[in-house]
Amino acid sequence: MKRLILIAFAMLLLGSMGYFAMQNSHSVTLNLFGNFSIQLSVWMVLAGSFVAGWVITEIWQFISHPQRFVQSFLGKFSRYKDNKKLQLTQNFEDASLLRDPKQVRKSFSKLDNQETPLSIRVQYLELMRYEKNAEEMLNSFADLRNKYLNPGHPDALAGLRQVHIVRQNWVACIEQEKELLNNYSGSLITFNVSMEHEDHLKKAIRQDPKFLKNWSFRYLSQKRDRKNDKPFEAIGEANQLQKSGMFLEAAKVLKKAFENNANPELLETLEVVYRKSGAEEQILGIIGGIHKSRQRAVPASLLYAKLLYQGNQLEEASKILGQVNIPSITNKDKKTYSGTKENGPHLNEKWRELNHAIRFLIAIRQERSEDALNEAKTLLREEEILN
Repeated sequence: MKRLILIAFAMLLLGSMGYFAMQNSHSVTLNLFGNFSIQLSVWMVLAGSFVAGWVITEIWQFISHPQRFVQSFLGKFSRYKDNKKLQLTQNFEDASLLRDPKQVRKSFSKLDNQETPLSIRVQYLELMRYEKNAEEMLNSFADLRNKYLNPGHPDALAGLRQVHIVRQNWVACIEQEKELLNNYSGSLITFNVSMEHEDHLKKAIRQDPKFLKNWSFRYLSQKRDRKNDKPFEAIGEANQLQKSGMFLEAAKVLKKAFENNANPELLETLEVVYRKSGAEEQILGIIGGIHKSRQRAVPASLLYAKLLYQGNQLEEASKILGQVNIPSITNKDKKTYSGTKENGPHLNEKWRELNHAIRFLIAIRQERSEDALNEAKTLLREEEILN
């Protein structure tokens, strides 16, 4: 409002002087020195007097209060810089909304200096995902972290964690998650981290089965039972043995672990070892040993039967299947059962289907049409097809 009043007053003053100049053509002669003089119109003398008065006032203010003058000048210059930065930031935001890469790069180049906020830098990198590949993006984020963030900064930890997830470096990933959960537990930034941490721990154990030896879980809100890590440690050890070409030793490690803890994932890894080994007969004998042991488990017997069938040992596979007994699970049981993922009804359903599938295939191979039809009826139940 003050500025509008000042502009109106200035326009009124200039208009009055213009009117005065048109109505009065009088002039004034100024003798400066000797015979030298200049002749000016009266209105120019008046205007010059106003300007000279303002200049003298400013000079007097500078002489009497130099600090106040400098502060006023610096304040005006600072406001000019802030307004310019605000306009550049607004241009960048507008280009970001329009998803115009060329304009985004142009706007960011004018903003790019040591004072550029981290949020703007991160936003710029996120927009570059339309042009850069995954490796270039990871390198850009790593460079940003090294230049502008302290190692313990939550954004640095979260960004580095994401880099390790993409690269599937799970040991390094959970180290970042540990720092986040230890320092920022219960916050929004650690909500997804806490949900995914247990799964990442298992993946890290598979990569390095010994890294948790001196690991402290005090940063977790709930106590964690290390006994549950044993199957994943065995898988990790087996993976390392496989890399060294020691497939038979890897199979023995998995067999021993399964006899102590009948985790189905141990059998899945054992099947992988069997197919990669080149020593199928020896490893098949190890799997058969699990079937014949006192700790006989339905999944181990079915895996043994499956591999026998794939090796064209149909009679032996049928014999094994004859020793398998899988309890049937009704729809009512599925609704009321509250067991874990490892021993729930869906697991029985999985092995039940594998059991009937192998029986069906054996019957087809042996040309026993009636038996094959009975197994097919079990596999293709009417209520599941129509629902």
